[in-house]
Amino acid sequence: MPFISRTFVKAGMIYFVLSLIAGVLLEIDSLSVPALMPLFWHMLMVGWITQIIMGVSVWMFPGRNREEGFWNQQWNWLTLIFLNAGLVLRLIAEPAIGYSEMKIWPVLLVGSAILQVAAGVTYVVEMWPRIMSKKQQRKKRKRRRKRSQQK
Repeated sequence: MPFISRTFVKAGMIYFVLSLIAGVLLEIDSLSVPALMPLFWHMLMVGWITQIIMGVSVWMFPGRNREEGFWNQQWNWLTLIFLNAGLVLRLIAEPAIGYSEMKIWPVLLVGSAILQVAAGVTYVVEMWPRIMSKKQQRKKRKRRRKRSQQK
């Protein structure tokens, strides 16, 4: 499994544990944390499930550049960075809106949404060329063979 995939899966596991903790906190009646329910679902669905899906699909779909450096995997790394930065911003900003009337918190919440959308876009940019029919895959292999024979 490539390093980027392992990083997605490990980050997903961290959010899984955090969502379990949030779920337990939700069951404690005397504890009142603003916006804990949406944070619980966001950590569970985006933090855990989405990252696991992204990590495994980056690993399993053919066509990936096998070099492990940042520039060879730049769209994957940008996806990971944008998604996790957006999640962390949301974890900070959403409860803060309930505690403070500062104008920065809604701005950070919108910023977190923009980062998560950017993660979705970079993921699609990375994965779109990998989704090919058998016919397209054969053509691609033929082109590669011709190029290697010409060298």
